[in-house]
Amino acid sequence: MDTGTVLIIVLAVFTILLISEVPIAFVLAMAGAVGIFLTRGMDVTTSALGNVPFTAVANYSLSIVPMYILVGVFAVFARIAEHVYTVADRLLIRVRGGLGVSTIAACAGFAAVTGSSVATAATIGRLAIHEMRKRGYSDTLATGIVAASGTLGILIPPSIILAIYGILTRESIAMLLLAGIVPGIISAVIYTIYVMVKGTPRITDGALGDEIKKSLRDLPWRGVFRVGVIFTLVMLGVYTGWFTVTESGALGAFFALIIMIIELRGEGLRRVTESVKAAFLEVAAVTSMSFFIFIGSSIFTFYLVSAGIPTEFLRWVSSLQADPILIVAVLLLVLIPMGMALDSLSILVIYVPLTYPIVTSFGFDGIWFAILVVKGIELGQITPPVGINAYVVAGVSGIRPERVFRGIWPFAGLDVATTILLFAFPAIVLWLPDLMGA
Repeated sequence: MDTGTVLIIVLAVFTILLISEVPIAFVLAMAGAVGIFLTRGMDVTTSALGNVPFTAVANYSLSIVPMYILVGVFAVFARIAEHVYTVADRLLIRVRGGLGVSTIAACAGFAAVTGSSVATAATIGRLAIHEMRKRGYSDTLATGIVAASGTLGILIPPSIILAIYGILTRESIAMLLLAGIVPGIISAVIYTIYVMVKGTPRITDGALGDEIKKSLRDLPWRGVFRVGVIFTLVMLGVYTGWFTVTESGALGAFFALIIMIIELRGEGLRRVTESVKAAFLEVAAVTSMSFFIFIGSSIFTFYLVSAGIPTEFLRWVSSLQADPILIVAVLLLVLIPMGMALDSLSILVIYVPLTYPIVTSFGFDGIWFAILVVKGIELGQITPPVGINAYVVAGVSGIRPERVFRGIWPFAGLDVATTILLFAFPAIVLWLPDLMGA
């Protein structure tokens, strides 16, 4: 059977299983197994299914995944998000759209310790949406702010997605994390400008009385300080060479654990031990899900490589009589429909091995491409029908998903504009990595 016919069959199996709501890890594994069988026969198929799952995850670099997840989970239990949100709210309460702006600031701050969009959207959503609705924000605007700002979790370091991109491509994870800082800030600023235009007018002294006049010394500054310490530990260790990326993640997780214990110590030893147990169980669940996706995607990738599809794809793209920058733009556009059907990790492990060789063969920087890929994945997290952030926000707020999606569309447009800006001016992405690497 020729390669094209097998590929059509594999994609058909993939689509049918996905529509049948089979977990994506098993969709990838089963579609890949069908492709290997049709391409290489039963012997190679059984050998691949026996060896690939082990080799896919027997990689020390992947230990960074549970470390970063630990940092985020411990930060949630330590109420860091609540403290950051409270401080941002007090400081920005006189600004037009101040509560929405403080929500964006809190998402950006919490993203600096979680590396997860879903965790950021869920945690800040519980705190912010009710308050915004109470102060006159529409349901669509309030949920749109949280869902879109939550995507900063996979851009602002420490980012699990950027770390995995580095593992897949052998790009420097340290430089990738550094490259996410400026685009993350730009994204947050663009969201802020929009919210200041659309948000409620500033609050006057008479509106909230003593709440506004509350001394800044009474605010939970410890939360902001703790975010800064964790972020510094993770980033400084990497860029000074004192620690590896994995060791920095472990140090950040250890410090986050200490913070959690200090924060909960007044509630008794039982409360502390229950929280530690719950945190580790959550980390185990999320890590297991991630590694299952790794295994499934590795089987699928084994089929693609054994069938020679990446090589043929690279040869076909290289033969096109088109400007390389246009080809890269088209490759990035593919992320939007992928994001409408797959989660971010699945997109990354399928998309990057196919496109990274093409982009770098044209002479483009792999770190610049990584940030554009992350921005494309961010769009997928807030666009239907999957739009995982939208469903998370709907779940924590009790607002119907269709109303959440309605509020997200303006922010999706802003994300597209930001991506075009970063695409047109690579120096925005590469300035900080180049500065540190000089």
